Parts: sequence; C-alpha cells; structure tokens
Amino acid sequence: MKALRTAAAFQYCGEFAASHRENFPIASRFISKQHRNDLFAMYAFLRTADDIADNEAIPINLRLKLLLEMEGKLHRCYRDDAVEPIFIALADTVRRVSIPIECFLDLLNAFKVDLFKIRYGTFEELIEYCRFSANPVGDMVLRLWQYDRHPEYDIMKKASDEICTGLQLTNHWQDIFIDRRKGRLYVPLEDMTRFEYTLEEWERELVNSAFRSLMEFECIRARGFFERGAELLTRLRRPHRIHIGLVQRGGMRILDKLSSCRYDVLTARPSLNSFDVLKILWATLFGVKES
Repeated sequence: MKALRTAAAFQYCGEFAASHRENFPIASRFISKQHRNDLFAMYAFLRTADDIADNEAIPINLRLKLLLEMEGKLHRCYRDDAVEPIFIALADTVRRVSIPIECFLDLLNAFKVDLFKIRYGTFEELIEYCRFSANPVGDMVLRLWQYDRHPEYDIMKKASDEICTGLQLTNHWQDIFIDRRKGRLYVPLEDMTRFEYTLEEWERELVNSAFRSLMEFECIRARGFFERGAELLTRLRRPHRIHIGLVQRGGMRILDKLSSCRYDVLTARPSLNSFDVLKILWATLFGVKES
C-alpha cells in the first residue's frame, strides 16, 4: 500500500513539473528514471514555495504563514510522516539520499526573505542571498548523485555553488523589470550609483546608455561564476556531466542573448529556443565550443 502511495506521489510531482514553464532541461533524459523522479519531487517542493512567495494576490503575512506551514510539513517529511503528495515523494527521496534538511530550510528562508527584503545595497549582500536561494539546489543534486562520498566533494561543492549563483544572477538580470512589478530590485544599489542609473529610471523601466552599461557589468560578473564553475564538469560522470553542462552552457547562452539585444530586456526577455538547446547539447556532448 505504501509503495502504491509513493508511486502515485512521484507521478503527481512529475505531472506538476511538466505543467510548469520552467521544466527540467532535456539533460534530465540522460539520468536514471529514479533520479528524474527525485528531481521532480525537489522541483515540486521548490516551485510550490516560490509560487507562494510570489503570489501578490495573497497578503504578505498570509504568504509567510503558508511558508511556515510548508516548513512544518518538511519536518514531518523528515520524520516519514508526510500526508501530501509532494512531501510523500520527498520523504522517499530523503530516506534514500543523504540530503540534510538544512538545504530545504535555507531555500525556504530565501523565500521568506523575498517577502520583506526588496533592495540590496551591495553585491556581497546579493551573493549572501544566493547562498540560500540557489546554492542549496546544486548541493542537493550532487548528493542525489552520491558525490558527497567523493574525495573531492568540497571542491565540487564550491564549483556547484559558482554555477548556481551564476544562474540566479542571470535570472535576476533577465527579470529586472518583471521584478520591478513585484516591487523587488536585485541589482545592488552601489552598482546603480556607480553607473548613474537611478531608482526613478528603473521605476520608469527606462533602457538607456547607463542601464546598458550597468547590465553589461553585471552580466560579465555572472559569466565569471559560470566559468569558475566549469571545473565541476571535469569531475562528473558522463550522464551527470551532460546534465550540468547543459545547465551551465544554457546560462551562458542567456548572457550572450542579453548582450546581443543590448540588454533591452523590456522589449524581449531572452530565452532559449529549440535551436539554442540543440547547439548547447551538441557542444556538451562532444566538448566543442559553440559557434
């Protein structure tokens, strides 16, 4: 009976992931079905929490209450006392895989921060936010693939953090005006001052020369994280190298597109199309540079 309930829970998480735009990349096909199911369970948890934090139709205090309820359900999950599909599936995953509850708690804390912190004064503040909002995901994936037993795990974890932070920053730069409509600004205020791009101009969604210079600077920074994180790929087994390589190259491709449109994310938000995915997949599979 429990096995049937767990199988149904994983099916629910898979359908949940497929119903969202930010689905897993094609790389997921290069890993085992069980690991895909585990990723779906993690994704369903994170997406649900993210949707709560971003739902402006719900008062902030109620969103906080819902996130705290998710935290309580997470603790029940780790006690193998889950009752909802996402947590039933997640309980099975964490029973088989050594994923500390702190990884999930850090992510929930980042969602709580998003409710109340809407400005970042320095780049260091933003990187600290990424340590909670992005880096735990990479750690969870490495643990899922049992690299926490690898003698060079600390090196791999550091490189994973670089890729995750690069992805988070890239997403911020893609969505700078989408975030404005949520009242949030992730570009450090010190950088805006440096490039003489004002909060008023951001509120007006103005894309001018100062904005383009600011975004070029931030995208160069983000690319540095991806480049430093590439060290991880040399230590992964082939299926996992393909998966993470697609993610890493995909992030850098978005940065290329930001540069190509001269950072005018107001006119068109850069995203990957089928041709981009095929190019990235080819480059990842055969270790060649993208043209």
